[in-house]
Amino acid sequence: MSHGWQFWRRFIGLSLASLVFCISFHPWSTGQAEPATEIQQQQLLTPTSEKQLVSKGIASYQIGEFSQAINLWEQALPQITDENDRAIVHNNLALAYRQTGELAQAIAHWEKAIQIYQASPDAENQKRIAGLLTEQAQAYNDLGQHPRAITLLESAIELATKYPDSLAEAAAQGALGNAHWSLGNYDQAISAHKQSLKIARALNNNSFIATALNNVGNVYVSRASRSSYQAQVAELEGDVQEATRLTQEALQDWTQARLFFEQSLETAQALGSLTEIKALMNLNRWVISRHSANVADNSAEPLSEGDQAFLQSNWQRVRELLPGIPDSRQKAYTLIHLAESFQQIESEASTQESIQLLTQALTVAQKIGDAKAQSFALGSLGQLYESAGDYSTAMNLTRQAEFSAQQIQSSDSLYRWQWQAGRMLKARGNIASAISAYEGAIATLQNIRGDLVTNKELQLDFREQVEPIYRELIDLLLNASSSDLSEVNSQETVSPLKEVIDIVELLKLAELENFFGDECVQVAKDKAQNEQGLADANAAVIYSIILNDRTEMILRSPDGSLKNYPIPISKEDMEVEIEQLRYFLELRTTEQYIPQAKEIYNRLIRPMEADLAVMQPKTLVFINDGVLRQIPMSALHDGQNFLIEKYPIAITPSLSLTTSQPLDHNQLRALSLGLTIAKPPFAPLTNVEAELNVVEEILGGTELINQEFTFSNLQDKLRRKNFPVVHMATHGKFGVDSQSTFILGYDQQISIEELDNLLRSRGRREAVKLLTLSACQTATGNNRSALGIAGVAVRAGVESAVATLWYINDEATVPLIAEFYSQLRQPDITRAEALRQAQLKMISNVNYNHPAVWSPFILIGNWS
Repeated sequence: MSHGWQFWRRFIGLSLASLVFCISFHPWSTGQAEPATEIQQQQLLTPTSEKQLVSKGIASYQIGEFSQAINLWEQALPQITDENDRAIVHNNLALAYRQTGELAQAIAHWEKAIQIYQASPDAENQKRIAGLLTEQAQAYNDLGQHPRAITLLESAIELATKYPDSLAEAAAQGALGNAHWSLGNYDQAISAHKQSLKIARALNNNSFIATALNNVGNVYVSRASRSSYQAQVAELEGDVQEATRLTQEALQDWTQARLFFEQSLETAQALGSLTEIKALMNLNRWVISRHSANVADNSAEPLSEGDQAFLQSNWQRVRELLPGIPDSRQKAYTLIHLAESFQQIESEASTQESIQLLTQALTVAQKIGDAKAQSFALGSLGQLYESAGDYSTAMNLTRQAEFSAQQIQSSDSLYRWQWQAGRMLKARGNIASAISAYEGAIATLQNIRGDLVTNKELQLDFREQVEPIYRELIDLLLNASSSDLSEVNSQETVSPLKEVIDIVELLKLAELENFFGDECVQVAKDKAQNEQGLADANAAVIYSIILNDRTEMILRSPDGSLKNYPIPISKEDMEVEIEQLRYFLELRTTEQYIPQAKEIYNRLIRPMEADLAVMQPKTLVFINDGVLRQIPMSALHDGQNFLIEKYPIAITPSLSLTTSQPLDHNQLRALSLGLTIAKPPFAPLTNVEAELNVVEEILGGTELINQEFTFSNLQDKLRRKNFPVVHMATHGKFGVDSQSTFILGYDQQISIEELDNLLRSRGRREAVKLLTLSACQTATGNNRSALGIAGVAVRAGVESAVATLWYINDEATVPLIAEFYSQLRQPDITRAEALRQAQLKMISNVNYNHPAVWSPFILIGNWS
């Protein structure tokens, strides 16, 4: 029952904005907590008939009849002429539309109310704007448009300070914290929530205090989970010091989270209602998340009896409180999440209770007219029946969930139910319909690319919630019969391998967007399309696709024809073999790599060897999957030669991101940067000075070394002159996400995002053609880290990059780099061939022929 979890995350953090403006709801009032309906009605200029419509709308809203309230207010609005009264009804409509999940409508009505107040000279009206901006921003948060929400909230906080309104400021700070939380800006999120808490305590407002405490706890849980994950990766890399530091940070954050949740519950118990429910469920979430983090690092046993008793006690209290809670979308999602919690923890006798809770959630959602909540309740019920093998009932519920999601164009729920339907159709042997369902899910996913890109919480779940859809469809297409395929594509003839490649390309784009967390991938794709994409008729492109039971290799010949080669090895076994090869390749003192390099060659390349011989490609371009990104394909061995001895080799994360503009060999001036000195914990690079001297000698240009290699100097040089080549001989690390991926300068670590900004923000100067990173390393033991190096050319905004898969501090780097750049100066030589010639020179030298020295250098992106 995990598919609805991330959507729940948007509601589990209580919205202070909602508390400010929804505690009581009465006519002609915005931001008033006390029920002063009749007094304010007496002061209005609006005719009695319109007042009655508004009052009836209030009555409907208060009993959860939100659709009826909307109908009444929509009738009243055209008849109201007083601008202040119109603003109030617009706000009322916005609140009701939010309750029914129609956020676009809600935002539009808040915008109209804001415009009315902005045009008013009255200070009280100006004061109201802060609250409306906060409500509007909260809706943008729910839509995943967090940067837009932050802009609005900063304006709200400024207004709440200018026209003093502490309650509105506390609400805006809380919503700001939630936006930063979703973006993974955990320090900023904690700061905003603590500021909200400080204001709430000064006001002695227990609802706000409980909410702010809850929100701070949520952020600490997320930061702890990220640190735990990074600690596991550091341990796999053998970086004990870093693993220990991250583990300690995670432990501190877990402890802080629990303290805040306990304080929240203590405060909320005096209030009861949803505030207490959320505090109880967040405490339960803490127990579950903490346990999950321990399970991931293999240090946890099953939940203790004490923890299970604690969870059961909290759940029982939630059960007691729920009947007294008025129907609302928060109540609906609380019921859904409670049902999911039972499925996650209780292994016996939980299904019936989960069904009852989801049925209650569905009833609430139907009553308030919230199609999105209906979709999640129906889909979650469908998943329960799917797990039980009752596909008939499950499919009926899932189709209803799809319909509800389609009604309101809710892509973030729709794709889940399309995927769910596809799984069941596959299980029942209806392959053609299953393929159609999966294709629908992937088409829907394209509509929520922005949410998947910017929301760090969703990024963490990408591998469980999104990636499997692509891989399962690829598996279906490769195994489908010709009749199944013709049924799917009845209107046109489509090669199944062509469709597989299209899906693979979409997956690669999604992986990179998820890794980098911004729109850089789309920018690169647009640029490649504008340059007419791939135009090299002499390159063979090799895709690898790792599935659970096998690996598929697909060869795209220079003429565009496709052929696949299934490799009968499980994902787990493939990962073990590749990790062993990577380990042995780095051991320069032994030749233990040879048997493993032969084995992988025989698995991946040998089946297509004859086809390659016929094609005679001038370049092999690999678009690798998963663990295969962690090894240099150049080091694979056929028993006589390395693969690089046969062909120039390049890698690219996606063909749709790769330009093919040829290099101007006469314009290769370089900006060369490097560090020779130690910058703890990074060791000195004793050969860097000689390396930079060689680069300057061959290419000319400018050199910045040690104290001169500062961020500001780098920025200044790039802005002042054209440098087609940027050569960085310094420590770099490609970690598990963009936050742990950086290049080391003298005065700071330069993030991949900062490097991108530097290389792109050069006015009208030409784009950098080649970025060389000669001393970086890629984290082993985690496939995500290899995404960073595969996508470095994309993220840095350059045509191509040469980088190292593992750290080398050896004099051999100097002659390899010298030969590479010398070759690049030759006319009619490609980047891939230049690197090949440099590596061949190393192989021919008895002192440097071990692949530990030359094979980690890989060419990424444009190989022309």
